[in-house]
Amino acid sequence: MRVLLIKPETVGIFAYTYLVDHEPLEMEYLYTVLKNRGHEAYIYDRRHELTPLKSKLKHFAPDVVCITGYITQEKLMIKLARLIKRFNKSITVIIGGSHAEINYENFFNSSADYIYHLSGLNSFVKLIDYISNTGTTPLDEIPGICYREKGEWRANKKVVESPEDLSPIDRTYFNKNKNRYRYLTFHPLALVKNSYSCNNSCTFCYCTNRNSGKYACRKVEDLVNEIMETDAPNIHITDDNFLIDREYLKEFIELIREKKINKKYLIYGRADFIAENKDIMRELKDIGLSLVMVGLEARSDDELDSYNKKATLKHNEECVKILEELGIICAGLFIVHQDMTVKDFRELYTWIAQRAIIPTISIFTPMQGAADYSRFKDNLLTDDPKKQDLFHCILKPKHMSVRRFYFEYYKLSVKLAWLRRKTPLYSCINISSFLFIINVFLIKFRRIFIL
Repeated sequence: MRVLLIKPETVGIFAYTYLVDHEPLEMEYLYTVLKNRGHEAYIYDRRHELTPLKSKLKHFAPDVVCITGYITQEKLMIKLARLIKRFNKSITVIIGGSHAEINYENFFNSSADYIYHLSGLNSFVKLIDYISNTGTTPLDEIPGICYREKGEWRANKKVVESPEDLSPIDRTYFNKNKNRYRYLTFHPLALVKNSYSCNNSCTFCYCTNRNSGKYACRKVEDLVNEIMETDAPNIHITDDNFLIDREYLKEFIELIREKKINKKYLIYGRADFIAENKDIMRELKDIGLSLVMVGLEARSDDELDSYNKKATLKHNEECVKILEELGIICAGLFIVHQDMTVKDFRELYTWIAQRAIIPTISIFTPMQGAADYSRFKDNLLTDDPKKQDLFHCILKPKHMSVRRFYFEYYKLSVKLAWLRRKTPLYSCINISSFLFIINVFLIKFRRIFIL
């Protein structure tokens, strides 16, 4: 059976830069399990491959097409499914990914035959076996899928899974295209998936609700072996929070040293753990930890409490101090919310500017699937999923107009970017970066006429 794996083009501000560009890890896992089952699979990454969809369908002639994507790509995924069915209605279309896992009902109006709403791939294998007539599991007994029965959608129950069940990944695609993938100066960059869900409960994030809200991670030895076998100098461990357990991290550090692995690591971590575990952070630095994306979010305890961060401003202060002392880049993540005043924007700028932080500023966005979505959903200025990219104001500001809010947001972001323009992390930004942006504009213009 021939299976086409579609990674849709990026939607939003990051569509115009290659400075942050990740490998299609989810598609590589699908490619791996399909290959292991004897199927022919092809990764069609529309972020980079310009072959029109119709041409790809004509020349590859797939029996099945799998489409994945994030919340901002919802409409595009639905459009792609419709165009595939228009080209050949006998092609089986499966929609999946993190957004479909949480909000699968959003795709009930699509042309898809199946919607996959699990984190792992055990049920995906059963579904592929069912489609290819080689399986023994009836459709109604395959967990985590949606399908039509007598014209109505039926959603099979979810199950809790573990990433330990994932097959060792085939990185053939990455190895052929590794020069595409980077996080600013960290290039080439490979992704390593180590866990499902998150053991925290921040109200603005729906990641904690993945895998039925149950956190699960791989054995340390499996993680380290994959890192060792991955041909890339920079590794981004994609856990929503890698800094969870001291004993796990100690074992990780010991194995990295034992196997003499020399790479740089990018991770997500929490300020409270960093503040309370300086010794572990020093050991991680010694084995290559280079950058921590840490959710500092705000500059007051009241704001942090409103997000259910279960961390304090004191934790934030100590976290930044420790990372600076150890020489680890603090990529601080902050949220500006619609209750802020002009003075609040100014004070946030001052707080960040006085500390060793490379900031990313997001606009508070009630994400569908997050804990606080139900609280705000009736007051949204738009329900367009493309606007749920953390860069749009979709709630009415309390103390200013929407236009003024955008002005203050972009002024804050630009001032901070200018302030940090000479940091080594941004050394990759040069004239060629802007020439690439022009090229991306031309590509997107072409997409208007040739999908």
